[in-house]
Amino acid sequence: MVNSNTAVQAQMHLAQLGSKKLSQFVEVTGPIEIPDRYGEDALLGLLSIVVAQQLSNQAARSIWNRLIDQYPDRTNLLSALRKPETSNFGLSRSKRRTMQKIATLGDEWLNELRKQPEDMRAAKLLEIWGLGYWSVTMWELFIFRGPDNWSDNDLILKRVSQYLAHDADIDRQTFITSASPFRSFLSLYCWRLNNVKKKAQ
Repeated sequence: MVNSNTAVQAQMHLAQLGSKKLSQFVEVTGPIEIPDRYGEDALLGLLSIVVAQQLSNQAARSIWNRLIDQYPDRTNLLSALRKPETSNFGLSRSKRRTMQKIATLGDEWLNELRKQPEDMRAAKLLEIWGLGYWSVTMWELFIFRGPDNWSDNDLILKRVSQYLAHDADIDRQTFITSASPFRSFLSLYCWRLNNVKKKAQ
């Protein structure tokens, strides 16, 4: 779990990676704290991350909101997701299969998993069909709010980090490695920079 001091330390560290574009952006943007996107509900957080796989944020929110609107009671929602016949709400068969497995494993399993070290948590989650490194990284980043999570399977992160590494005139993987132990914050700045660039187009 990170705090405000960590966000400031991350800002200072990332400003010194050699990319003038990143340095200017973090200075203008200021410290970014990792958002508490899913609150204390790790299970619903993981399920909504599955929904977000390979979808735009807007599409994922729309599908998740339809599920919540249909099943506002958490118990009913989990019960519905355990049933393969539940309406797909725009979800692919593969996503429904993964969500069915997670909902069936339930809170007790996930709460025990949360007590394990990060590498063991990741290994257990990756055993679930349909969960890959992107999903596990997003869960670690937004549920545990760890400071050093990075997913190279995220297309935006891959594209923006290439842009920044080119600006720093170093290899992209070297650039990402140099962001440690604050790669979660590099992720946040990359996503925000991407949004700014899109609005400017």
